[in-house]
Amino acid sequence: MFYKYMTVDNQGKKILYLYLNSTEEFSQDFSYQEKPSLPLYRRVYQYIKNQNIPFDGDQVCIVVNGIIIDSFSLSDYDGPNDSLVEVLSVDHGVSQKLIDLNHSTGIVERLKVDEYIFGIISNEMPSIFSEESLKAQAVVARTYAVKRLSRNLPIRDYSKAYIYRDKNYLKEIWGSKYDSYTKKIREAIRQTKDEVIKFDGDYIDAYYHLSSHGKTEDSSNVLKLAYPYLKSVSSTFDIDSNNVGYRIVPNEYLSQLLNVEITEDTEIQLLMKTIGHRVKYIRFGDKVFDGLLLARRLGLDSNDFSVSIGKRATTFTTRGHGHGLGLSKYGAEGMAKAGYNYRQILNHYYPNTYIEKEENFGKNISA
Repeated sequence: MFYKYMTVDNQGKKILYLYLNSTEEFSQDFSYQEKPSLPLYRRVYQYIKNQNIPFDGDQVCIVVNGIIIDSFSLSDYDGPNDSLVEVLSVDHGVSQKLIDLNHSTGIVERLKVDEYIFGIISNEMPSIFSEESLKAQAVVARTYAVKRLSRNLPIRDYSKAYIYRDKNYLKEIWGSKYDSYTKKIREAIRQTKDEVIKFDGDYIDAYYHLSSHGKTEDSSNVLKLAYPYLKSVSSTFDIDSNNVGYRIVPNEYLSQLLNVEITEDTEIQLLMKTIGHRVKYIRFGDKVFDGLLLARRLGLDSNDFSVSIGKRATTFTTRGHGHGLGLSKYGAEGMAKAGYNYRQILNHYYPNTYIEKEENFGKNISA
């Protein structure tokens, strides 16, 4: 059956890896297109029991030739009664194609695209958000995945914007809400099945951010390239006090960082703002700084900021959170609460684009 096993403690979550040779007849029983069947749960359960494996976790990963081909929870199987606790419906649509997810641990996990999208939405969009905003995030995440796959680019569990969380992590942070949140997010994925965002026949670069303060940003001010679908648009639904942040920086540290002597008498002048109402250029003393680069160096929430110098420290007051490109997550939620559907939300934040059902989605993915 399995020729070895390994237990791993991943940030407090125990995972059991069971290794199998592809030449073993048992490996052929695993299907990429469906949830493990009762006989497979039974075999795994009996193997753990017979080998006296000291494992009290939940997640089990099946590894064939160094690649995780299946991952499931033991909690779905009632060992004493030899029965499945829950049987999920199976969707054989194109959105069930496979991707290889590169984990920061070096492990490559093969999973269905819908499972990847679920892990992205669960981390990137608050689960208490409205159904329409969750649908919008589903289409955005799918667009990102399809574009990466179409260009044979790797997909990682952790990038600058798209961070994937597995269900064991989600069970821990959601607690008793796990089942209801899972159902809600999977429904958002189902209702947007295979839909992606396109411009001029190609997938867009689906940038998004947490919140703006009245307007999103133009791509020319962040990426130095002007994308027709990453233009500044109004984002009035996410203006509130929760978007205001503060960063207090000691004047001595700021002086060293900027190479300018900062005192309460230092002259500050805002030279120019972007079309998205963010700081483009600002002058401290006799030096001029790029607002976006300065915000990044200081770790500010955004480059929509104002400055107040005190005797010992300088206070930066920021509004909004993120680079301001594309979809505003809190703006999407505000629009959803105001009655807009996910298509209207996406068309607003990505002007000049259209949503298309990708019938050949995943055709270049090798199973």
